[in-house]
Order: sequence, then C-alpha cells, then structure tokens
Amino acid sequence: MRLSLDKIYSSLFFIICFSLAFIGDKFYAIPNGANIALVLLFPFVINWNELVNKLNNKLVIWLSAFIFFIFLKAVFLNNLIEDISQIKKLFQVLLLIILSFALKEKNISYLKSGIVLGTVTACIYSLIKICIIIYQTGVFNFTKGPLINETLTVQRLYLGLLCVFSLIFVIERLLKNRKKYNLFLAGFFVFFVFLIAGRIAIVSVLFIIIYYVFIFLKSYMRYVVALSILLLTSFVVFTNNNLSKRIFHSDDNFRTSYFEKIEMHEPRFLIWKYSFELLKETNLTTGNGFAKTTEKLVEKYTNITQEKKRNWFIEKEFNTHNQYLDILLSQGILGAFVFLIFLVQAFKLAKDSKTNLLLLVSMLIYMTVYNNFHRLIGVYLFSLILIFILLNQDEKKSIK
Repeated sequence: MRLSLDKIYSSLFFIICFSLAFIGDKFYAIPNGANIALVLLFPFVINWNELVNKLNNKLVIWLSAFIFFIFLKAVFLNNLIEDISQIKKLFQVLLLIILSFALKEKNISYLKSGIVLGTVTACIYSLIKICIIIYQTGVFNFTKGPLINETLTVQRLYLGLLCVFSLIFVIERLLKNRKKYNLFLAGFFVFFVFLIAGRIAIVSVLFIIIYYVFIFLKSYMRYVVALSILLLTSFVVFTNNNLSKRIFHSDDNFRTSYFEKIEMHEPRFLIWKYSFELLKETNLTTGNGFAKTTEKLVEKYTNITQEKKRNWFIEKEFNTHNQYLDILLSQGILGAFVFLIFLVQAFKLAKDSKTNLLLLVSMLIYMTVYNNFHRLIGVYLFSLILIFILLNQDEKKSIK
C-alpha cells in the first residue's frame, strides 16, 4: 500500500511538471488539482522523522523568513487584503517545497522527464498550428500581435523558459548516456527558441552553450568556439527577417535611431522608466506593498503622451516587469535584503550541480524582465527549481 501511494504521489508531481507547458493564463485546473491531491496524500507518505531535518535547511529557512516577513508587514501596515493574491502565490512556493519532502531522491529524473515531455508536446502542437497559419496566410510573422497567443500553448516568455529548462535536462542526459535522441532534442529546443523569437530565451540558450564550451574545452579553443557561436548567432539574427524585426525592429522605417525604436516599441522601456521614478518617491523602509506598487505605476502611465499607448498601459496595469525591482518597491530594503540572502543560499546549494546552477541562473535572468511571483506558472517553475536543488542535496547525503 505504501509503495502504491509513493507511486501515486510522484505521478502527481509528474503531472504538474508535464502540464506547465499548457496552463497559459487560465488553465490551472490540472496542476491545481494535482496540488490538492498532494496535500491530501502528504500525511500518508511523508517520513515524519525526517521532516524536521528537511525543514531545518538554510534555503527553506530563509525562504520562509522572506515570505513571513511580507505577510507580517502586510498585516501591520493593513495591506493584507490588497496583497493577499500575491502573498498566496508566495506561500504556494513554500507549500510545494514542503510537499516535495515526501518524494524520493530517485524521482528527480522522473520530474525532469515530465517537464521535457510536456515541453516537447507543446512545441510540436505549436509547430503544427504555425504550419497551418503559414499555409492559410502564406506569411509567418512572429514578432508581435495576437497571433502569438493564438499559436503557442503558453505565453511566449514561459514557453521559451520551459525550452531552456528542457535543454539543460537533455544536455545533462546527453553527457551521461550519449544517446542520439538527446542530441536531437537539444537541437530541437534551440531551434524552437529561435523560431518563436524568444529574446530572453535566446540569451539563456547562448549562456548555457558557452558555459559548457568553457567547461569542456581547453586553452584558447574555448574562446575560439565561444566567439564562433556568437558570430553565428549574430548572422542568424541579422539575416532572419522574423528575428531582426523582433530584436532590432527593422520593420520600423520611420525612425533611424535604434534608441528611438526601443523607446517606441518596447513596453519595458517606459515601464522601467516609470518604475525608477517611483523608486525615488518610495519610502524604502517599508515599501509600498504589491498592490500599491502597481497602482502607483498605473498613475505614472497617465503621463504617456500617446493616447493609444497610454490607454493600453493603463488597461493592462503593467507591473514593474522586473522581480527584483518589484520586491524593492513593494517590500523595501529589508525585504529585498532577506530575498538576497535566500538567493545566496540557493546558489550555495546549486553550485555543486551544473544542471541546478544553470536552472537557477536561467530563472534569475528571466526575473530581470518579468515578475515571476505574479503568475502561477512562474511560481510553479520557481518552486520546481528549488525542489531539484533540495532533492539533489538529499541524494548527495544518502550517497555519503
């Protein structure tokens, strides 16, 4: 009976991992349902003697300190009702980590397979839809517009992140077993990231490849290969119409300066501009709270001169699009400091594993352009990275 419950429990985590590539902005029924089932099964599969030891981990302690700091600050400053949605997402991270304590170390590979399989399925589904659109319209423009959301199973940024994670996993397997299908999958994920013009995903992919180049090549050859990769990437970006439009806005013939094009076409230019203006006006001892930060940003958007753009920014209620800046603005210096200590603990544990280190760095790169804790898919992905790090630590202890 215990063995069966363990299998069911790990299968529920597998379902969460697989479903992430499909949940989008609304379809959370599957991972949330699996999450509820995990909570119900947890008392029957957890080793209660080991639970205290697993909770007594610096990473878990500092994550808990960060979350409870935000919760208690919201209570004392009467921001709890306004910020409850964001606070619940942070507690979700802690809950998933605690639930993972009932997993066995051997389940690491199983969960990684779930992410890879789900991402492959989502990419193939998206490719089919892309082919249908090209057949119907005769064109392929993947730079901006509603076409992107209609084609991909999940927001481009997160599908790109899932491709990055999957690439890290298949490279790990390729280095262990040299199976050709892992090489094919690695190439497939790199191809798909460039196809959908996921800019931050491309940056992460280049970082991963160059990281391994410096790990495995000796002397000057590592620099030669790294430079060749960067030159090849630059050639592809400049010559590919889709990528050049996405990165350089080459379709804008009204502006000659690249800076002007960035200012016109990149929402983050104005978002970050007003975020830093808000930073100067914020009491960093207490911060604004999550809801108030967004509210004050929306007030800033009323200063946008172009009516259409102004209405769009206000309607969308864009947040800071930078997780670190969001924490500083909403939780103040102390909250940001506690979060920084937590990240240091995560690095200390992740650095012993190339895979975990790359996962963590990739996520931190993404958090420079997105507020991960504002979306449930971001919460799940962040939680899974921490779970992999902690499970890997447990595996090392069991070997000793």
